[in-house]
Amino acid sequence: MTFSSRLTSTLFLSTLLAFALGACDQQPGDLGQMTDGDEALCGDGVVQPDEQCDDGNGVDGDGCTANCTLDNNQPACGDAILQPGEQCDDGNGLDGDGCTANCTLENNQPACGDGLVQPENGEQCDDGNAVDGDGCTPTCMLEGQPLCGDGIVHPPEQCDDGNGQDGDGCTANCTLEAQPLCGDGIVHPLEQCDDGNAIDGDGCTPTCMLEGQGACGDGVLQPPEQCDDGNGQDGDGCTANCTLEAQPLCGDGIVHPLEQCDDGNAIDGDGCTTTCMLEGQGACGDGVLQPPEQCDDGNGQDGDGCTANCTLEGQPLCGDGIVQPGEQCDDGNAVDGDGCTVTCLLEG
Repeated sequence: MTFSSRLTSTLFLSTLLAFALGACDQQPGDLGQMTDGDEALCGDGVVQPDEQCDDGNGVDGDGCTANCTLDNNQPACGDAILQPGEQCDDGNGLDGDGCTANCTLENNQPACGDGLVQPENGEQCDDGNAVDGDGCTPTCMLEGQPLCGDGIVHPPEQCDDGNGQDGDGCTANCTLEAQPLCGDGIVHPLEQCDDGNAIDGDGCTPTCMLEGQGACGDGVLQPPEQCDDGNGQDGDGCTANCTLEAQPLCGDGIVHPLEQCDDGNAIDGDGCTTTCMLEGQGACGDGVLQPPEQCDDGNGQDGDGCTANCTLEGQPLCGDGIVQPGEQCDDGNAVDGDGCTVTCLLEG
């Protein structure tokens, strides 16, 4: 072999050895330099289809394995498990499929956890994460105090379903839907008031009754109330206007036997007393003895010594409608000019 041939052979073997040694020293991230640029490889730092991750190295234990799959021992975006702080996790590192490579929702749709407070979607706050205990819950409700939307019914809430949505039976302000309710800010039948809250001492009780001395519905029996059960409901023994039910009563607007009048209220000075007696000079039942009354005990009841027409009970009397010895007549009243005087003597 000539010198020239030996030199050529030596140079070829040296080049081949150097190439082999260089290939052995390369890291996974350098493999791309060995291709013609048409083939994407694990370790090039770019997440390609079928790769769950690509951190540009061939090291395990850092969340992305040497074969570009997520380390299942470490919760991470792309492991197909929704972890706190993630809005979505579809198990890949690709954008454009509804869930981004950093596990946030795409298409610009408002979502709890996107860092934007969307009141129209019922959010009270949005701190961009799904972590409890930092003042804003993973459902974008404020923490640290009883609040509508925290899923716990606190007074004066009527309901709390843990969201800020209307139309699901519980409104965004934690009042029940689909029925008139005390506390909805609207005065419904049987309610005396409705200030939209369940707070005492502001003029309207939590049962929607007016507050103040003697107010019907405040739960305190005040004259001239016959009862007061603290609500504005009929049918429970005490009416919404604080009169007893299931019996003829003064104040129900109907003139019953023994009543001279009934104007449906318990107010004096309007022509009809709180005991359903006519008011005015000489009116029987006003508690003032006026001629020709024999008595006046201020009520329209018989059996208590003074009848409903203000005559004494228990003895024959002029005016009882029965002609007794010594009486020339008895027309049952104490009116002159009708043929029989108030002393039961014939007129004319």
